[in-house]
Amino acid sequence: MRTNDKYSDLPLLQGISLRDKVGIVTGAGAGIGKATAHVMARAGCRIVIGEINGDWAAATAKEINEWGGVAIPVTMDVAVRQDATRLAETALREFGTIDILANIAGLYPPGLVATMKEEEWDRVFDVNIKGIFNCCQAVIPTMIAKSSGKIVNIGSVDGMQPGIMPGRSGYGNSHYCASKGAVITFTKCLAAEMAPYSINVNTISPGWVSTENALSGGRFYEGLKDVPLGRGAQPEEIGQMVLFLTSPAASFMTGENLVISGGYVMD
Repeated sequence: MRTNDKYSDLPLLQGISLRDKVGIVTGAGAGIGKATAHVMARAGCRIVIGEINGDWAAATAKEINEWGGVAIPVTMDVAVRQDATRLAETALREFGTIDILANIAGLYPPGLVATMKEEEWDRVFDVNIKGIFNCCQAVIPTMIAKSSGKIVNIGSVDGMQPGIMPGRSGYGNSHYCASKGAVITFTKCLAAEMAPYSINVNTISPGWVSTENALSGGRFYEGLKDVPLGRGAQPEEIGQMVLFLTSPAASFMTGENLVISGGYVMD
């Protein structure tokens, strides 16, 4: 029985193929990660799902496999180096190679500097930036050996400006903003290192995205007042941009920060 058919009708899928490619997608149990796994699988990519929630990972893999895609789940924490290594080893054991890494896993908690606990700061950095570092190091040897590969990291518009809505106060997420700013800079540095090996490394920085987690809070609906297009992105819209950056169509793009914010941030 076919499920999640909404992904099969996305226009970008009709012109881009990842057939015979192997991709790792972290945080693929929900939200942007889950949508990205579906979108890439629809384009023919075999997917290795890295997710801290094992039930969510299994559910996403089951959905993809039910409509004829290929996906396997791996329960892991990107902040744990051994888990990132095991994720890459699983991809190599099951599929023989790694062509794509989409670092989607991340935390987005609120918190003010004056009252934030040290462990809250550390956990955000452990997941949002160290997790990307761990997973990149785990796949880079394979990509260097074959002189090809695509890495996409998820940043945020909050990594480019304070995560406080214009004209409003009482919100703060400095740990999240700082970690996403680090993602953007880390991506540029890694892109320069990997360019001699024909490995493309890029960032996508979304604005407001209609994920399950975001929709559960009132801040999301307040934030839409500042989006010129008047809505949040659908997770699959971000997934399509991951698909583009991991496809041959983006072969001359590296070190870029692709902002998808509905006009919330205009550079």
